[in-house]
Amino acid sequence: MINKLLRFIKYLNRQRNLKVKPLKIAIKLALLNHKKKIRTVLSPEKYKTVAILMNDQGIGDAIVTSYLIRTLRDKGYTVYVIVEKRIAFLFDEFIRVDGTFLYDKKKNIKYLSKQLDNLKIDVAIDLVDKGDNSVRRSQILSTIKPIHTIGFNQEQYKLYDTSIPYFEYSSHISVRSIKVLDIMKIKTDVVKYYVNIPKEIEMSVQDFINKEIGNDKKIIIFNPYGSNEARSFSDAQIDTILFFLSQYKNYLTMVVGEQNKIGRLKVNDKQNILINPFSSFFSTVALIKLSAFVITVDTSIVHIASIYNKKMACVYNNRIIDNKFINNLVWGPNYSNAVQLFTNDNLGTGLGDQIANLDPNIILQHLKSNLEKLSTN
Repeated sequence: MINKLLRFIKYLNRQRNLKVKPLKIAIKLALLNHKKKIRTVLSPEKYKTVAILMNDQGIGDAIVTSYLIRTLRDKGYTVYVIVEKRIAFLFDEFIRVDGTFLYDKKKNIKYLSKQLDNLKIDVAIDLVDKGDNSVRRSQILSTIKPIHTIGFNQEQYKLYDTSIPYFEYSSHISVRSIKVLDIMKIKTDVVKYYVNIPKEIEMSVQDFINKEIGNDKKIIIFNPYGSNEARSFSDAQIDTILFFLSQYKNYLTMVVGEQNKIGRLKVNDKQNILINPFSSFFSTVALIKLSAFVITVDTSIVHIASIYNKKMACVYNNRIIDNKFINNLVWGPNYSNAVQLFTNDNLGTGLGDQIANLDPNIILQHLKSNLEKLSTN
């Protein structure tokens, strides 16, 4: 009886928090926006420094945004990014910027302010719509005090001087960067991501392939795990796919992903299968660059493969972001050498379907056709 009562009380608290949270966010945003009285006029020709807000974002976001960063730098802008520590390593060399500022949710906003050291930011760019992290982003904008701020669907907030109306729920995420460049009066033809693998790491991976694999086998990259369970293959599916791939003697399949996940896979009984021996993310990028074919679920691996125009089969699970954006399209591979395979539950939820429910034969049929074609090339 007591346990039931406690569970009911917890349920009531959760429901209360769900209702109160939007109100708290609205009040905090109103107070932050009240500090700014007048919007400034967009004047790209007068700007020299740009800050892109990338807090709350991941590796895939960073890779896609590399297009915007590179284009702005090529046009003479000094570009800074505001990121969390977990992805800051990407901006040392992999994605080149002019400066990185760390944002830490657990620390006071003054932590960011000290890093800025009175640096003047002409224009700040926020590529994300209003959401649960809007307060954090507004605090950042209030702290860096840019001359002009560009955002999306933020017309009600004065912190955003220019708000780009955006309702393209099925357009690729890179379209947002194109929209920003358009209003900055920068014209581009082709969307392309720009990354730089550290030379010593690329050479190390190449040496490994030369010594351990040689030239008689092509490399297949297999990434079975996504950022959550819904976007990951099950153990049974992984075993089925790896057994199938092991039959191809002219290929070596390298399993990549987080070491704590792929390290527990048992592949000793399968020929032509190897768990990635490298622990660094950049080594995985180098392996993809040197591969002939990529098999992956919906992760940053998709966008890395697109950089090198790799043949790819990628599995997407029909999730809907913020009840609006069609993830299969918004975060799709966006290039012709990639083929998307979809789950068929079509739940239409934020998490999407469970990839674990997908019949692996759908994947195997696609692989058989493509690997045989590659073998003849």
